[in-house]
Amino acid sequence: MFILEAGKNHLGRIDKADKLLNFFLKSDFKKLTFMCQTNKWYQAKKEHFKLPISFYQKALKLANKKNKSIGLSVCDLKTYNDLKHLNFKFYKLLSIAINNYELIKELKKKNKTIYISTGYNASDKKIKNCLKKFRNYKKKVLLHTPMVKNYEELKLNKITTLKKKYKIDVGYSNHFYDINILNTLSAYNPKVIMLYIKPTRSRRIKYPDDKHALFLDQLFKTKKNYYNCLKSQKFENEKI
Repeated sequence: MFILEAGKNHLGRIDKADKLLNFFLKSDFKKLTFMCQTNKWYQAKKEHFKLPISFYQKALKLANKKNKSIGLSVCDLKTYNDLKHLNFKFYKLLSIAINNYELIKELKKKNKTIYISTGYNASDKKIKNCLKKFRNYKKKVLLHTPMVKNYEELKLNKITTLKKKYKIDVGYSNHFYDINILNTLSAYNPKVIMLYIKPTRSRRIKYPDDKHALFLDQLFKTKKNYYNCLKSQKFENEKI
Protein backbone atom coordinates (compact mmCIF):
# COMPACT_ATOMS: atom_id res chain seq x y z
CA MET A 1 0.00 0.00 0.00
CA PHE A 2 1.18 3.51 -0.83
CA ILE A 3 0.56 6.40 1.56
CA LEU A 4 0.95 9.92 0.24
CA GLU A 5 2.65 12.54 2.40
CA ALA A 6 1.98 16.23 1.94
CA GLY A 7 4.60 16.98 4.57
CA LYS A 8 5.29 20.72 4.54
CA ASN A 9 5.10 20.96 0.75
CA HIS A 10 1.82 22.86 0.88
CA LEU A 11 3.92 25.80 2.16
CA GLY A 12 1.03 26.70 4.45
CA ARG A 13 -1.02 27.82 1.45
CA ILE A 14 -4.62 26.66 1.17
CA ASP A 15 -4.52 26.59 -2.64
CA LYS A 16 -1.56 24.22 -2.68
CA ALA A 17 -2.96 22.08 0.13
CA ASP A 18 -6.24 21.89 -1.81
CA LYS A 19 -4.39 20.77 -4.94
CA LEU A 20 -2.80 17.89 -3.03
CA LEU A 21 -6.10 17.03 -1.38
CA ASN A 22 -8.14 17.14 -4.58
CA PHE A 23 -5.64 14.96 -6.43
CA PHE A 24 -5.82 12.44 -3.60
CA LEU A 25 -9.62 12.41 -3.57
CA LYS A 26 -9.81 11.72 -7.31
CA SER A 27 -7.02 9.13 -7.34
CA ASP A 28 -7.00 5.46 -6.35
CA PHE A 29 -4.67 6.17 -3.41
CA LYS A 30 -6.37 5.49 -0.08
CA LYS A 31 -4.30 7.38 2.50
CA LEU A 32 -2.85 10.87 2.73
CA THR A 33 -1.07 12.47 5.67
CA PHE A 34 -0.41 16.09 6.55
CA MET A 35 2.26 17.18 9.02
CA CYS A 36 2.27 19.45 12.06
CA GLN A 37 5.67 20.58 13.27
CA THR A 38 6.88 21.73 16.69
CA ASN A 39 5.91 25.11 18.13
CA LYS A 40 9.61 25.97 18.12
CA TRP A 41 9.80 25.31 14.39
CA TYR A 42 6.77 27.46 13.67
CA GLN A 43 7.89 30.28 15.94
CA ALA A 44 11.36 30.42 14.40
CA LYS A 45 10.03 32.06 11.21
CA LYS A 46 7.51 29.70 9.69
CA GLU A 47 4.24 30.41 11.46
CA HIS A 48 2.71 30.89 8.01
CA PHE A 49 3.27 27.16 7.34
CA LYS A 50 0.41 26.26 9.70
CA LEU A 51 -2.74 25.13 7.96
CA PRO A 52 -5.95 26.28 9.67
CA ILE A 53 -8.11 23.81 11.56
CA SER A 54 -10.90 24.52 9.08
CA PHE A 55 -8.78 22.97 6.31
CA TYR A 56 -8.34 19.74 8.24
CA GLN A 57 -12.05 19.64 9.04
CA LYS A 58 -12.86 19.99 5.35
CA ALA A 59 -10.27 17.40 4.31
CA LEU A 60 -11.54 14.83 6.80
CA LYS A 61 -15.14 15.37 5.73
CA LEU A 62 -14.40 15.02 2.01
CA ALA A 63 -12.17 11.98 2.52
CA ASN A 64 -14.83 10.24 4.62
CA LYS A 65 -17.31 10.64 1.76
CA LYS A 66 -14.83 8.89 -0.54
CA ASN A 67 -14.08 6.17 2.00
CA LYS A 68 -10.50 7.42 2.23
CA SER A 69 -8.24 8.25 5.16
CA ILE A 70 -6.51 11.46 6.20
CA GLY A 71 -3.71 11.06 8.75
CA LEU A 72 -1.53 13.40 10.76
CA SER A 73 2.25 13.28 11.19
CA VAL A 74 3.25 14.57 14.63
CA CYS A 75 6.35 15.31 16.70
CA ASP A 76 5.23 17.73 19.41
CA LEU A 77 2.61 17.37 22.14
CA LYS A 78 1.59 21.03 22.10
CA THR A 79 0.91 21.24 18.38
CA TYR A 80 -0.76 17.83 18.48
CA ASN A 81 -3.08 19.06 21.26
CA ASP A 82 -4.33 21.80 18.94
CA LEU A 83 -5.61 19.14 16.53
CA LYS A 84 -6.32 16.11 18.70
CA HIS A 85 -10.06 16.79 18.77
CA LEU A 86 -10.21 16.04 15.03
CA ASN A 87 -10.91 12.52 13.84
CA PHE A 88 -7.75 11.64 11.93
CA LYS A 89 -7.79 8.04 10.73
CA PHE A 90 -4.13 7.28 11.44
CA TYR A 91 -0.97 8.93 12.75
CA LYS A 92 2.72 9.03 11.94
CA LEU A 93 5.15 9.54 14.79
CA LEU A 94 8.09 11.44 13.34
CA SER A 95 11.53 10.11 14.20
CA ILE A 96 12.55 13.17 16.23
CA ALA A 97 9.77 12.22 18.66
CA ILE A 98 10.42 8.48 18.75
CA ASN A 99 11.08 8.68 22.50
CA ASN A 100 8.56 11.43 23.27
CA TYR A 101 6.64 9.26 25.70
CA GLU A 102 4.01 11.87 26.61
CA LEU A 103 3.11 12.22 22.95
CA ILE A 104 3.08 8.44 22.47
CA LYS A 105 0.77 8.09 25.47
CA GLU A 106 -1.70 10.55 23.93
CA LEU A 107 -1.56 8.94 20.48
CA LYS A 108 -2.32 5.50 21.91
CA LYS A 109 -5.55 6.85 23.39
CA LYS A 110 -6.84 7.31 19.83
CA ASN A 111 -6.60 3.58 19.14
CA LYS A 112 -5.67 4.24 15.51
CA THR A 113 -2.84 2.84 13.42
CA ILE A 114 0.42 4.58 14.27
CA TYR A 115 3.34 4.54 11.84
CA ILE A 116 6.65 4.95 13.69
CA SER A 117 9.40 6.60 11.68
CA THR A 118 13.02 5.57 12.35
CA GLY A 119 14.84 8.41 10.61
CA TYR A 120 16.95 11.02 12.38
CA ASN A 121 18.65 9.80 15.57
CA ALA A 122 16.53 6.64 15.77
CA SER A 123 19.20 4.27 17.04
CA ASP A 124 18.43 0.62 17.78
CA LYS A 125 18.23 1.56 21.46
CA LYS A 126 15.68 4.30 20.80
CA ILE A 127 13.59 1.99 18.61
CA LYS A 128 13.62 -0.65 21.32
CA ASN A 129 12.62 1.87 24.00
CA CYS A 130 9.86 3.23 21.79
CA LEU A 131 8.39 -0.20 21.16
CA LYS A 132 8.36 -0.88 24.90
CA LYS A 133 5.92 2.02 25.20
CA PHE A 134 3.81 0.39 22.49
CA ARG A 135 3.78 -3.01 24.21
CA ASN A 136 0.40 -4.71 23.69
CA TYR A 137 -0.62 -1.97 21.25
CA LYS A 138 -1.40 -3.87 18.06
CA LYS A 139 -2.04 -1.04 15.61
CA LYS A 140 1.57 -0.06 14.94
CA VAL A 141 3.95 -0.23 11.99
CA LEU A 142 7.67 0.61 12.01
CA LEU A 143 9.00 2.63 9.10
CA HIS A 144 12.53 2.22 7.81
CA THR A 145 13.35 5.87 7.06
CA PRO A 146 16.90 6.31 5.75
CA MET A 147 17.70 10.00 5.41
CA VAL A 148 20.89 9.56 3.42
CA LYS A 149 22.51 10.73 0.19
CA ASN A 150 24.30 7.58 -0.99
CA TYR A 151 22.91 4.26 -2.23
CA GLU A 152 25.13 2.19 0.05
CA GLU A 153 23.68 3.95 3.10
CA LEU A 154 20.07 3.04 2.32
CA LYS A 155 20.40 -0.39 3.95
CA LEU A 156 17.06 -1.61 2.64
CA ASN A 157 17.75 -5.02 4.17
CA LYS A 158 17.03 -3.37 7.53
CA ILE A 159 13.35 -3.82 6.67
CA THR A 160 13.88 -7.56 6.97
CA THR A 161 16.06 -7.15 10.06
CA LEU A 162 13.43 -5.07 11.89
CA LYS A 163 10.68 -7.53 10.97
CA LYS A 164 12.61 -10.45 12.41
CA LYS A 165 13.96 -8.65 15.46
CA TYR A 166 10.71 -7.11 16.69
CA LYS A 167 8.11 -9.40 15.07
CA ILE A 168 6.35 -6.36 13.69
CA ASP A 169 5.12 -5.01 10.35
CA VAL A 170 7.71 -2.75 8.75
CA GLY A 171 7.20 -0.18 6.02
CA TYR A 172 9.40 2.30 4.19
CA SER A 173 9.29 6.10 4.20
CA ASN A 174 11.12 7.55 1.21
CA HIS A 175 13.59 10.40 1.74
CA PHE A 176 15.92 9.43 -1.12
CA TYR A 177 16.39 11.52 -4.25
CA ASP A 178 16.26 8.59 -6.71
CA ILE A 179 12.72 7.25 -6.78
CA ASN A 180 13.88 4.29 -8.89
CA ILE A 181 15.14 2.79 -5.64
CA LEU A 182 11.55 1.61 -5.13
CA ASN A 183 12.13 -1.03 -7.79
CA THR A 184 14.83 -2.54 -5.58
CA LEU A 185 12.64 -2.05 -2.53
CA SER A 186 10.08 -4.49 -3.93
CA ALA A 187 12.38 -7.39 -2.97
CA TYR A 188 11.82 -6.56 0.73
CA ASN A 189 8.03 -6.29 0.46
CA PRO A 190 7.44 -3.49 2.99
CA LYS A 191 4.01 -3.26 4.60
CA VAL A 192 3.53 0.30 3.32
CA ILE A 193 5.49 2.83 1.29
CA MET A 194 5.20 6.49 2.18
CA LEU A 195 5.89 8.96 -0.62
CA TYR A 196 6.22 12.72 -0.27
CA ILE A 197 4.32 14.70 -2.89
CA LYS A 198 4.52 18.28 -4.14
CA PRO A 199 1.81 20.19 -5.99
CA THR A 200 3.15 22.48 -8.73
CA ARG A 201 6.01 22.40 -11.21
CA SER A 202 7.73 25.76 -10.92
CA ARG A 203 11.35 26.86 -11.06
CA ARG A 204 10.51 29.62 -8.61
CA ILE A 205 9.30 27.34 -5.86
CA LYS A 206 11.59 25.25 -3.67
CA TYR A 207 9.63 22.87 -1.48
CA PRO A 208 10.83 21.82 2.00
CA ASP A 209 10.92 18.16 0.90
CA ASP A 210 11.85 18.99 -2.66
CA LYS A 211 14.54 16.45 -3.54
CA HIS A 212 12.68 13.33 -2.44
CA ALA A 213 9.13 14.43 -3.24
CA LEU A 214 7.21 13.52 -6.39
CA PHE A 215 5.07 15.75 -8.53
CA LEU A 216 1.52 14.50 -8.81
CA ASP A 217 1.91 13.46 -12.45
CA GLN A 218 4.79 11.14 -11.50
CA LEU A 219 2.85 9.07 -9.01
CA PHE A 220 0.95 6.66 -11.23
CA LYS A 221 4.02 5.61 -13.22
CA THR A 222 5.98 5.17 -9.99
CA LYS A 223 3.24 3.03 -8.50
CA LYS A 224 2.88 0.94 -11.66
CA ASN A 225 6.63 0.31 -11.90
CA TYR A 226 6.76 -0.80 -8.28
CA TYR A 227 3.92 -3.30 -8.63
CA ASN A 228 5.42 -4.65 -11.85
CA CYS A 229 8.67 -5.28 -9.98
CA LEU A 230 6.73 -6.87 -7.15
CA LYS A 231 4.99 -9.25 -9.58
CA SER A 232 8.32 -10.08 -11.21
CA GLN A 233 9.89 -10.76 -7.82
CA LYS A 234 7.01 -13.06 -6.88
CA PHE A 235 7.31 -14.93 -10.17
CA GLU A 236 11.05 -15.44 -9.68
CA ASN A 237 10.49 -16.74 -6.15
CA GLU A 238 7.89 -19.23 -7.40
CA LYS A 239 10.34 -20.51 -10.01
CA ILE A 240 12.88 -21.16 -7.27
